[in-house]
Amino acid sequence: MSEGETTEDADRADLRNHLSERCRDALSELQDEQPEAELIAVEGDWAWVSIGTVNPAHVNDVFDQEEVLAILRIPTDFPNGRRPYGIVTYPYVTKHDGQEVDSVHRDHAKGRPAREALDVDEVALWSYRWEDFSWTEPADLRKAPEVVRSRFEKED
Repeated sequence: MSEGETTEDADRADLRNHLSERCRDALSELQDEQPEAELIAVEGDWAWVSIGTVNPAHVNDVFDQEEVLAILRIPTDFPNGRRPYGIVTYPYVTKHDGQEVDSVHRDHAKGRPAREALDVDEVALWSYRWEDFSWTEPADLRKAPEVVRSRFEKED
């Protein structure tokens, strides 16, 4: 650790070392657009990137929650290779009518690294592929808020 660097800064730098150069560029692109965006976990070939607070109830009035933390699950070689898959939210999002949200799983293994990074008891993994969004350039990660919004809009 260099002088003036905190343990948290060193941990973030260590996480970034697990990303391909283009994925690091993509994260920088996202942070230019959303300064609160942060790489919070890496496990295997996947990274969990928090994009900050989003407002499900403002996007679609079927949801109870006004605010949740949204985290994307992307390949560590983004934008090359596999398609990004999954959105994690904390807390778990519920619907007014008491019905479960479609394709959302409590404490799914693919959400565990985000749960551990946040040090919370439960997160929700939304099974979701980027649909109608390209993911071929680092700048495409700037679309993360749109990706989350598009998933919230699909719920009825």
